[in-house]
Amino acid sequence: MIDQKVILIGTAMAVVLVIVLGMFIPLVGGVIALIVAGVVVGYLANQNIKTGAVHGALIGLFTGIIYVIMIYAISGFSEKIIGGLIIYSLGSIPVYILLGLGGGIIGSVMKKRQQAVDALLEDDSEETSSPEDNGE
Repeated sequence: MIDQKVILIGTAMAVVLVIVLGMFIPLVGGVIALIVAGVVVGYLANQNIKTGAVHGALIGLFTGIIYVIMIYAISGFSEKIIGGLIIYSLGSIPVYILLGLGGGIIGSVMKKRQQAVDALLEDDSEETSSPEDNGE
């Protein structure tokens, strides 16, 4: 099931990071921004790896679409740029989707590992505390 709140948070975060990191690190900033946003979304989706990947891909898709629309708006909705923008979007949106998907997978794997470590620590603390609780 798609968590719309997580998608909205991730998309807003990705758009802001793409703009900010794109100004400071022109070529690599967008890549880093999408991977970071994908990791956050995959971590927040916390159901399974497939769900994290789907959420990451969706934020990549939405971020790519918003970014292309922003470029079109910045150009003043010029008809001269629309042909190049269509070609750019055909290449960039699939890359954004793949980067978001990869980040979503990484985030959900991180969440699963954290849950496994927490469960292991919880089991370990129960084993060490039970003899003390019984007065032995």
